[in-house]
Amino acid sequence: MPSFCTILFRKPQADMMFQTQECTSCTPAAHFRAHKKTLHFSFSFPTFLLYLCCCLLADPATGADKQCQISNFTENKLRNNKKKQYHMNDQDFMRMAINLSSKNVKNGGGPFGAVIVKNGQVVATGTNRVTANCDPTAHAEVSAIRQACKVLKTFNLSGCTIYTSCEPCPMCLAAIYWAHIDKIFYGNTKADAGNIGFDDSFIYKEMDLPLEERRIKAIQLLPEEAIKAFQEWENNEEKTPY
Repeated sequence: MPSFCTILFRKPQADMMFQTQECTSCTPAAHFRAHKKTLHFSFSFPTFLLYLCCCLLADPATGADKQCQISNFTENKLRNNKKKQYHMNDQDFMRMAINLSSKNVKNGGGPFGAVIVKNGQVVATGTNRVTANCDPTAHAEVSAIRQACKVLKTFNLSGCTIYTSCEPCPMCLAAIYWAHIDKIFYGNTKADAGNIGFDDSFIYKEMDLPLEERRIKAIQLLPEEAIKAFQEWENNEEKTPY
């Protein structure tokens, strides 16, 4: 609709002549708000109906008013989204991890996803990017832990819960313990993973064997030199235990 209106108004003069004034700065509704205190309107009934329709159809918000409405809408939407996320339950977070695992397959990664939550808020997510990043340690749980530590600026994830689409492998389980995460929720079991080629049961078996009987031989070398770093750590009063 054109942003001008023709206003008939009666000047306070003895002849009571009607004149017109054009306003190019506002819509009819905005013009009425701006000038209703200074102008005395006099319309014929059909003209009044036409003007009323224009007021109803016109967008009364312009300039700063419209920006304010947009800003308020955005803030309310973000507030509502945050409120919804805060009320997500364990099943919702697990579904998020499962969806990540499914999407990751389509993106060339392994079928694993993880979500780390603290105080009802998602802190970090991770997916398996072993082949994509050429990194055998880039499991979903490890990736999520790395991201969560960056976000929270701490190596201690106490108070956090991890939701993972599959039962953690020995490496990820150890990382979860080292990160001091409070609780683990998982979807698939390690047996399910083994059925599709991700069998880590042999690692558990290896850990139960004496060093000399394991498939990868572990040979101690230069222990008398290696122990010095441990002694330095023990005597360091400024160390940060973890």
